[in-house]
Amino acid sequence: MQAFSLMMLCLLSTPQEELTAIRVETGPSIDGRMDEEVWDEASTVNCFLMQYGPEYGQPMTEETEIRILYDDRYIYFGFHMDDPDPETMMEALTPRDNYLTGEWIAILLDTWGDGREATSFEISLANSQMDSKISPFGNWDYSWDAVWESATSRTSEGWCAEFAIPFSCLRFNASDPEQIWTINFQRIIGRTRENGWFVLSEAQQMAHLETFAPLKGIEGIEGSLGAEIRPYGSSRFYRLAESEDWDTNLDAGVDVKIGITSGMAADLTVYPDFGQVEADAAEMNLSHFELFLDEKRPFFLESEGLFNMPFNMFYSRRVGAVAPNGDVIPIIGGAKISGSLGGGLQVGFLDAVTSRVTEDSVTYSPAANYGILRTLQTFGPYNYIGLSATSRDVWEQDGFDESYNRGLSLDGAILLPGDHVIDGAAARSWNTDYEDGDAYSIGLHKVRSLFTYDAGYEYIGESFDVNGTGFTTRTDYWSAWGGSHRTWLMDGSFSRVRTGVNMWYSELNSGEVVGRNVHADAGATLNNGMYFGIDGEYSGETFDPYEGPEGRTFGDRASFYLYAGTNQFDDYYVSAGGGGGGYDSEGTFRNLNATVRVKPSSALEVRLSGNWYTTDDSRNYNWSEAAWDNRDTDWKSLILRANYIFNPDVNLRLFSQYSRFRMDYGLSAESESSEITANLLFTWQYLPGSMFYFLVENQFAEQEDGGFGAPDLGAYAKLTWYLPV
Repeated sequence: MQAFSLMMLCLLSTPQEELTAIRVETGPSIDGRMDEEVWDEASTVNCFLMQYGPEYGQPMTEETEIRILYDDRYIYFGFHMDDPDPETMMEALTPRDNYLTGEWIAILLDTWGDGREATSFEISLANSQMDSKISPFGNWDYSWDAVWESATSRTSEGWCAEFAIPFSCLRFNASDPEQIWTINFQRIIGRTRENGWFVLSEAQQMAHLETFAPLKGIEGIEGSLGAEIRPYGSSRFYRLAESEDWDTNLDAGVDVKIGITSGMAADLTVYPDFGQVEADAAEMNLSHFELFLDEKRPFFLESEGLFNMPFNMFYSRRVGAVAPNGDVIPIIGGAKISGSLGGGLQVGFLDAVTSRVTEDSVTYSPAANYGILRTLQTFGPYNYIGLSATSRDVWEQDGFDESYNRGLSLDGAILLPGDHVIDGAAARSWNTDYEDGDAYSIGLHKVRSLFTYDAGYEYIGESFDVNGTGFTTRTDYWSAWGGSHRTWLMDGSFSRVRTGVNMWYSELNSGEVVGRNVHADAGATLNNGMYFGIDGEYSGETFDPYEGPEGRTFGDRASFYLYAGTNQFDDYYVSAGGGGGGYDSEGTFRNLNATVRVKPSSALEVRLSGNWYTTDDSRNYNWSEAAWDNRDTDWKSLILRANYIFNPDVNLRLFSQYSRFRMDYGLSAESESSEITANLLFTWQYLPGSMFYFLVENQFAEQEDGGFGAPDLGAYAKLTWYLPV
């Protein structure tokens, strides 16, 4: 009778479900078998999880068994996943934090029980691990990594999985005698592509944090106030094409994480080294502004979401950026304190010091200090008040005068009845050489629904500039926008159909219209994972203040983009897209791209991506001729990525790119540049949290007389040790 009740409990998938963790003196060994007697002490839940896809709301075809234990240091999860044909189960052998079609089981924990953030721990049948932080809006941030144990095994009836998650990698209120956590589980069946959940979301995002099931029984645990120390040693060998000698650099540094409270941690770094991070791919940029680059460096990825600020006040790639002479600005050291103080109060503070960059006794970039503060007082999943402060300070040195760039903002949001959220922000900047500047915004959004909308208004003052620490492009304007999107969960061949429309209008404060467009899109996903869609856009007459000495007005234009693809998680995946229309500065453009991915075995994956973008007869200012001119551009890029997975801890990755950019003005000579880059990275996690990296890289630049000469070569090795204290 009890087993039947538990099965019905799981089938109902309502927010009132409860799960209980049982305390034990000594937890199980993690071998993926779940055959130790200690597992018999756990309450057993046998249930059919509910499908988010492909048949929304239907029970999964196979049963899942769930058990939960804990002791003083770990919380343990054990699963048995039924499968009537174990021979067809897909391993999903993949590098960490890379999803691949196969058998998966995931745990999602909200250790504060307030719906503001959840932490996921996921493993495949091959014991490949994924972990992430999940926001209330359904964003999964896989940049977060923790050290935890897992193991799997095949059985005659399916497969088993065991997890041991240390309390030291979780943030919770240790002062509570009984923990008030909520939880959800996700299971993927590769053969049928079923995506099942213990508590099924009725919203667009799969993980609806507020509806997670209560997890009871966890009492008397303490958050870790210990430390994690990761010292490293590295060496680099490189040779420029014009040189016949190899140069060598030896470096060492350390990263330290210290528990301050059960909810707060401090991260310290001394001479951090990011040589093992994959280089940024070359991209075409025809705009007046720099490209916004994704963060890849581990120190800045920790608690990245907490440091999201209005008006892009903090752009972490500013710290340790590239100096005018092309050298990377070294980071001497950094400190970060982040986490929750309880009661919904979250705090993040970051400080980093960069050294100067000199070449031939010339200082190209001065030493500087970056200070970043973000605090949030939350009142449930969507209600909050936030305060942000940023500062970049340069002291007098090497011909550079003392200077500063500072910003301060206040922002917040309120959840209104009917799942509408109103948010707003106001900010001010202070800079050494010009007046203070202001910015403010207000927005209204629909959340937790298959129908969503967004509307808002933003004002950026002429002197508002936080580019010292953030990402400020244009200033002295206001803009307004609105849009809505609708998703339908379908029966039959279609899984989902969606449509949407967005409108945007912007003026300079002097009155010129700099943006007005309407964007519409529609798309569908089939039950087999294939997808297709179309985007269309119309832009009215606008003024570009940055084109030419005094700016220029350009006429209206329309464009479209079509795309389609097969199931992106299949072993063989193909996608393609293409479009064109009127270009922003008159003339026309065309864009074609395609991707092919093949996975001939569980260990090998190869991906080839190509992009071709051209503009014809655009009207641009030719600065070299000091005259308006017609311009043609042609961008081609081909990227090859390959992964070979020896096992979940040993991986070999290849990244290679060929890029060519041609620009032809009617009044001046054609210019062209081509480049081939490649790097091969070997990684080995020889102990949990401890890594060995070995990188070989080369770069071929096009010669003035055409063709490619000898490459610049480099080799890099790095060893890190994970030392829990």
